[in-house]
Parts: sequence; structure tokens; C-alpha cells
Amino acid sequence: MAGQTVVIHERLATWARQLRPRLLAWPIRWVETRSSADLEAALAGLACPVVLIDLARRPRAALEDLDRAAQAAPNALILVLDQQAYEGVSTLSRELGATHVFSGPVTPPEVAQLIARWLPLARRQAERDGWSATREPEPEPEPWNWLGPLLAGRPAPATSPANPNANPLTQRPLRS
Repeated sequence: MAGQTVVIHERLATWARQLRPRLLAWPIRWVETRSSADLEAALAGLACPVVLIDLARRPRAALEDLDRAAQAAPNALILVLDQQAYEGVSTLSRELGATHVFSGPVTPPEVAQLIARWLPLARRQAERDGWSATREPEPEPEPWNWLGPLLAGRPAPATSPANPNANPLTQRPLRS
């Protein structure tokens, strides 16, 4: 079963790290974006994604990204986080297409709870629309995957009984 897409648009991966463990039970395809171009590309072809936009300390740029997101995915459920509670930003965010705005400090459990409520709504809306670029959830990277390219194509494994003192990357003896 394909998961619902949740796009998290923020400069640092703060919310992504906080929300993933809280929403593990849901079949979610997580997409993290940092730039306007990444955001537009992530939303292309999706019927009803859930989008989180963190204004952080750059409200103007984030509001421009909100406008782009609302145009790229008109049926998206968009949550704007304005933890600095900038004056007028909440109203402007709603005018630009935000579904909901948290103005002021908000905790990760509150955000996760709202997203969890939105996921079934987004799925039903996407099914009603009858189209969407369905994508499988991306697998979590394994911590040792970065070693794969380094170890690929080596003649003997690092734990080879023929060469127990070998450097696993070069297969040369560690001691002379």
C-alpha cells in the first residue's frame, strides 16, 4: 500500500527528526525540502499531499514558498509554523493557501497529532480526485550503506581468514 506524502519544508531537519518517530504507525512517504525548487518538484503530480512549512526566521521567503506550494498542489493540506508569531503572518498565510497556522510556540506532539488527523482526509481527497503520482515510502537508510561503494569489488572480505590483519578498504596488511 502506497503511503500518503508528507512534505516538510524547512531549512534544518528539526521537524523531520521530531515527527518521523511520532508518526511511525502511518504509511507515510516523507519528503524533506530545503529550497523553493525542491518544494515545487516534490509537489508535482500529487493530488493531496500534507505539507508543513516552517517559517523560522525567514518569513518572507517562507511565505513565497507557501504561495508556490498552494499553486503547485491546490488541494494540499498545508500547515504553517510561525513560532516567532510575526505580526500579520497568520492572516497572510491563510490568504496564501494555508489550511492551518500555528502562531507562537508549538510542541512536536501537537504538530504530529494534527498531521495524523489530516492523513486520512488527504487520502480520501486523493482517492476522490482519482489521480495522484503514487510513490512508495522511501526506505530508511541503513547506517552502514555509505560503506557499500567503498567495499564493492574488493577481492577478499575484511574478515577473511586468509588475511586477518588486513585493512578492510585496501586489503593491505595493517602491520608490517
